[in-house]
Amino acid sequence: MAEEDQSLEVAEGSGKADDDHRSTSQILLALVQDHGHERISVRDLLEGLGERGFGFAFLMFAIPAAMPGPPGFGSLFGIPLMMFAGQMVMRMPSPWLPAFIADRSFARSDLEKIVRMALPYMQWVERLCKPRLDFAVLGVGEVLLGLLVFILAFVLFLPGPGTNFLPGISILFLSIALIERDGLLVLLGTVFSFAMLVLAVWGVWLFIVEIIPFAWMWILWFWDGIVGLFG
Repeated sequence: MAEEDQSLEVAEGSGKADDDHRSTSQILLALVQDHGHERISVRDLLEGLGERGFGFAFLMFAIPAAMPGPPGFGSLFGIPLMMFAGQMVMRMPSPWLPAFIADRSFARSDLEKIVRMALPYMQWVERLCKPRLDFAVLGVGEVLLGLLVFILAFVLFLPGPGTNFLPGISILFLSIALIERDGLLVLLGTVFSFAMLVLAVWGVWLFIVEIIPFAWMWILWFWDGIVGLFG
């Protein structure tokens, strides 16, 4: 019943002329639901973003990255996020990806499930959003925000506990704030992002100092056992 309500809510405001009056979650769900094919390419998603540009591009890759997954899962999304963030820092007018990434596609049903999983969290953030403090989302503020997202995406790309969903959550938070042009939310998201970065860097340090040596010792012990058994 909840899914029907969400679909109805999106359908009522699905016209492109009303995009400025719809929330991020409504536009994103409509973009997935209204697609006429079983698979959606990254290019299809970018073309459907309209003026929401980089914020929506960040959002599309931050949603799956923010979901708990196996180690290394976030690395799949870190590279395109870094590319988008770099373009934003260079003040490019719209997001661009090379063809080998832009032509990659997802099953529409799988993407819709991911979007629906993220909807409650997105809608909670959207209740706090309104256009304000333009200096944080325009001009130099936009460049600094792109730099922050680049750093978060780089940490997302790294292996280690906590390097997947923590930066993903931060980028998700910042992307919604950027789309809604909410400078206050960007500033709050920046503070939250630095906290997530500290935790993520600690996770990488733990992975390097504790987990890798332990795994290496276990491999050596196993190898010595094999040699002793057949030697």
